[in-house]
Amino acid sequence: MLTKSDQVPPYIPYSLQDGDTAIWGRGTADAKGSVATQIIAAQNVLARTDINLPPDALAVLYVVGEEFNSEGMKYFNLHAPHNYSSIIFGEPTEGDLVCGHKGALGLALNVAGKAAHSGYPELGVDANSILIKAVSKVLDMQTLPSSDKFGNTTVNPGLLQGGVAVNVVSAAASGGFAIRLGGGTPEEVRALIEDELEESVSNAQKLGGKLEITFPIAGFPPQEIFCDIEGFNTSIVKYGTDIPYLSGPHKKYLYGPGSIQVAHGPEEHVLVKDLTDAVTAYEKIILHALGLGCC
Repeated sequence: MLTKSDQVPPYIPYSLQDGDTAIWGRGTADAKGSVATQIIAAQNVLARTDINLPPDALAVLYVVGEEFNSEGMKYFNLHAPHNYSSIIFGEPTEGDLVCGHKGALGLALNVAGKAAHSGYPELGVDANSILIKAVSKVLDMQTLPSSDKFGNTTVNPGLLQGGVAVNVVSAAASGGFAIRLGGGTPEEVRALIEDELEESVSNAQKLGGKLEITFPIAGFPPQEIFCDIEGFNTSIVKYGTDIPYLSGPHKKYLYGPGSIQVAHGPEEHVLVKDLTDAVTAYEKIILHALGLGCC
C-alpha cells in the first residue's frame, strides 16, 4: 500500500506545535485531518438516539492512489454496487463547502537524440535543446481554455530530465507536466497541444531525433460539485480529487479542515480548532445528505 510519504516526499514526522494548537507533519492537512474528523462525525451520527438510521445508511471509504493515478477509486468504481445517494469527499478546503474544482490532464514529452562530444555538437542530436523548445511552446500557449468559474488552464512542467554530463550532447530528455483545466475537455486540450507541437515534432525528425507526445493521465474536465447546504462559506478550488472517478447519479460534496496551500510542503499542518469544527461540519453534511436537515 502506498502511503502519503511515498507519494509526496519527503516524510515529515508528526508533532504538536504552537502551544499544542496545531498538528504538524506530512498528510496532516492533505488529507488525514479529513479522515479523522469524518470517522468521528460518522460515529457521532450513528450514536444519536433521536434519529433511527438503518444499518446501511452510512459508510466510510478510504482508497489509495489519489495523489498518483486514483487506482483505489477506479477499482471501487468498477467493483462496488452504486447504491449510494451522496458521497462526501475529504480534502483541505479551509472549512469551505466547495462548489467545483478544476479539471486535469497529464502530458509527457520524450525526446530521443544522439550523443556526441560537446566540442562537436554537429555530430549529435541535442535532445535537451529539442525538449527546451517544446516546453517553451507549451508554456507560451494562448489557446488553452478558460472559464469565468474556474479561471485559466495552467501548465506545470514539474519534472524535466535530460543529459548525462555538461560536456556531452544529450541523447535523451523528457518532461512531465500537470495541466489544470479551467475550461474545455481533456480531449480538446490534447488536440490543442498536439497542434502546437506539430512543427516541433517535424523539426526533431529533420535533425535525426524524435519528439514523442503522450498523455499518461487521461484526466477529466472541470467538476461541478454540490454546495447546497446553508451555513457554509463556499469556494472553487484549483486542485483535483477522486470525484471524477466515481461514476453515478449521486450527489458529490467536498469539504475538509486545513489548507491546500501548506500541503505537500515543509510547513504542512492543521489547527486543532479546525479539526473540532470539521467534526461538527461533517455531521451537518451527513445529516443533510440523509435528508434529516441540520438537527
